Amino acid sequence: MKKLIILLIGINSIIFSALAQINARTEKTVTNDAELGDRDLYFARCWSMGAVTVSNHSSSLISGNYSFRTNQVTNESNKAVWLMSPWVTVSDGQISFDARLDGNPGGNRDIIVQYIPYVNGQDQGHGDEELIETFNFPNPINGQTEVHNVSVKVPEEIVGKTVKIFFSFVGTGGTARVGFDNISIPGQYAADPSNDCLPINDMKDTDGDGVPDEEDDYPNDPHRAFDNHFPAEGFGTLLFEDLWPSLGDYDFNDLVVDYRINRVTDAKGEVVEIITELKTRASGAGYRNGFGIEFSGISPDKVLKVSGTEIKAGSIHKFLSNGLEAGVEHLTYIPFDDVFNVLPHTGQGATGVNVTPGGPFREIVRQKVTVTLKEDGKSAPGGAVTLGEIGPHNFNPFLIANQNREVEVHLPGKQPTSLADRELFGTLDDSSDQGPSYTYKSKGNYLPWALNISTSIPYMVEAVPFTSGYKKFFEWVISNGTAYEDWYLDKDGYRSDEKLLNIKE
Repeated sequence: MKKLIILLIGINSIIFSALAQINARTEKTVTNDAELGDRDLYFARCWSMGAVTVSNHSSSLISGNYSFRTNQVTNESNKAVWLMSPWVTVSDGQISFDARLDGNPGGNRDIIVQYIPYVNGQDQGHGDEELIETFNFPNPINGQTEVHNVSVKVPEEIVGKTVKIFFSFVGTGGTARVGFDNISIPGQYAADPSNDCLPINDMKDTDGDGVPDEEDDYPNDPHRAFDNHFPAEGFGTLLFEDLWPSLGDYDFNDLVVDYRINRVTDAKGEVVEIITELKTRASGAGYRNGFGIEFSGISPDKVLKVSGTEIKAGSIHKFLSNGLEAGVEHLTYIPFDDVFNVLPHTGQGATGVNVTPGGPFREIVRQKVTVTLKEDGKSAPGGAVTLGEIGPHNFNPFLIANQNREVEVHLPGKQPTSLADRELFGTLDDSSDQGPSYTYKSKGNYLPWALNISTSIPYMVEAVPFTSGYKKFFEWVISNGTAYEDWYLDKDGYRSDEKLLNIKE
């Protein structure tokens, strides 16, 4: 059996994500237009080539910013100058490409189109190459520069089979090179970059979305494929002080909410829905505070609907027809407009809810708010949102203080929505007038009014300063986050447990 030597230079240094692999497998045509601009990136996608590079040289350029360019083609061996596709499960149709010469005089030049069948147990799975068709550049080749659009039919015997398409550039005489671009092969990408680019195992895909059942979080739903959580494990904790721009008693228990965000994506990597799970654990104030979440930079018209919010009659908020808050620039939803909707006050003279040792306590109920961006595979009018567009980087939760929509309390460094009163910046204890990076930080020592912890932590007993429960917190703040980055953990000398409460479900 003949064997092909594949030059996979540097593939181990290239990161090829599972998502990119899945996207390629869901396409019905395998294409390559050289526009990645670096052949190592194609090696990482299981293309291979010998004596061929990716070039923007004008004499070989066919379209876009890059084309493939061969070395001088002066050999009739099909192993001297070549380019080979990844494993492809081919379908009926035409294999096509564009080609041209540099125009250097002398000899003849041909492109041999072949296929390599997969043979289990062979080196890299390669069987013997089989001829499909040969394209001959017209003779004489002297001075040729025109682009040839070449198309060859897929042989019937390989339709539905897994093969590689093997292009060889052969010739004699002269010094002409070949420009090569816009490759199109009917079929589905079938290579596994994580397994030496061998063909993907024939795995069950019940819903037909191109994601094998064993990798699919929703194997029976063609419109959903993956859960993408943050925090990655368990719940995080948000803690708020509600007297901004005054520091108040600084016990950080005016609103305590555990949260977990799941961005459900489909096989294309587009967000289908944002599922927000909330556990409102404490409300250490008499204020009827609300709670909102913004994903900065995402237009509201990319959302179809919102469900699961707890909004009372006569709410201070106004809403769009899709359930998002109206009058704001970015995607903003209000899980609850009054904390007592989800954590009712106990009465009995208590200052707040679940903040006094010995109780009485309210049971914590899990709330699920779903923001739908795609339904039955179709996006909202504003278009699709990719996974990278929604995450911790633009997660902007905030407290609405005591039914006053103009008073928002955000995490330090975050911006308020367009409904907030910015005239409050720089007043009382707030130092936000010093610049955008100093929003919601206090004067002098830059204490925040809101905290986002990536794990669930205890919170303070009512009216006990936060710094007495978490002893390293102040040092973390004044060091600008460089000292005691783990200040919230249960370590020796870090906490005063008698000053903390940890009421959960």
